Amino acid sequence: MNEQKAFVIVNPIAANGRVAAQWPTVREHLAGLGLAFDFRLTERPLHATEIAREAAQAGYGPIVAYGGDGTLMETVNGLLGEPGQPSVAPLGIIPGGTGSDFVRTLGIPHDYREACARLVGGTERLVDVGYAVFQGFDGSERRLYFANVAGLGFDGEVVERVQRSSKALGGTLTYLLNLFLTLVYYRNKHVSLRFDGQAQDRRMNSVVVCNGRYFGGAMYIAPPAELQDGEFDLVILGDFSKPELVINVPRVYKGTHLTHPKVQIHKAREVHAEAQERMLVQADGELVGQAPASFRIIPRVLRVIA
Repeated sequence: MNEQKAFVIVNPIAANGRVAAQWPTVREHLAGLGLAFDFRLTERPLHATEIAREAAQAGYGPIVAYGGDGTLMETVNGLLGEPGQPSVAPLGIIPGGTGSDFVRTLGIPHDYREACARLVGGTERLVDVGYAVFQGFDGSERRLYFANVAGLGFDGEVVERVQRSSKALGGTLTYLLNLFLTLVYYRNKHVSLRFDGQAQDRRMNSVVVCNGRYFGGAMYIAPPAELQDGEFDLVILGDFSKPELVINVPRVYKGTHLTHPKVQIHKAREVHAEAQERMLVQADGELVGQAPASFRIIPRVLRVIA
C-alpha cells in the first residue's frame, strides 16, 4: 500500500508541449516541498484514465493531474466508478493546460509553485461532477464524467476546431481565434431540450451544462455556479445572429451576458438534448461525441484537494 505517497499523472503534450518542458522543474519543486510521489507520463488519449485507476487501486493518494482540463477529465474518470460512489482516492491538480478553467472555480492558483503548495497544505473537499450519456461518432452510446463544463452546438464546433489547431497562443487567444473561424460557417440548430420537467423546442446557438463557472480559457459562462450545490447551471444561448454573437463575446468574459434577452440560465439536475441536425458535444474542452445527449449531476462524489 502507498497511502502516504502521491501519484502524478503528467500530460507531456498539454499546452503545446509546455508541460513536458516544465515537468523537471515542477518535479524538483514537489520534492523540495517534501511530497513523496511517483509519476508517469501519458502516451495516448484516455491513458490518464488507465493510470489513475491503476494508481488508486495500488493505494496511492492523492492522484495528481498535471495538464489541462482534458487531462483532469480523464483522471476523474479513472477515480470514479458507478455513479454515486465517492472517488477511490483524492484528486490533486497542478494546472498546466492552455485553459485549465476548472481550477478557477476551485480557487487553485495557475502558478505551479502555489498549486504544489496546495497539494501539501490544502484541505480536501467533496464536489459535484457531471455524468454524460451521448452518441459516439461511431454511433455507439458513450458515457463519461466531467468535472467542469459540457457544451453542445456552437461550443462543440469551436472545440473541434481548437483541437486541430496549435495552442501556442495560449488558452484565451486560441479559443477566441477558433470561435471567430467557426462563426463563419456555423448555423444555429433546432434543439429539443428537456430539463427538470421543463421543455424547449426552438433554434439555439449553444446549450452549456455547467458545474464550474468558467470555460473556453476564462470565459465566465456561469457566474452563479457552485461545485457543491447538487445542481447544474444550464446556460442556453438562443438564436443569435452572427453580428449579435460577435458583439456579445466580450460580455461572456465579464459574466454580463446573462442579462441578454437571448440568454437563459436555469438550475437543473438533469438535462436532455436532441437536435434535427448534427450537434457536437464537448466535455471539459474535449470533443467527445454528438447529440442526442443526456447529463445529470452527481452530488459531492469527487474528493479534491483545494
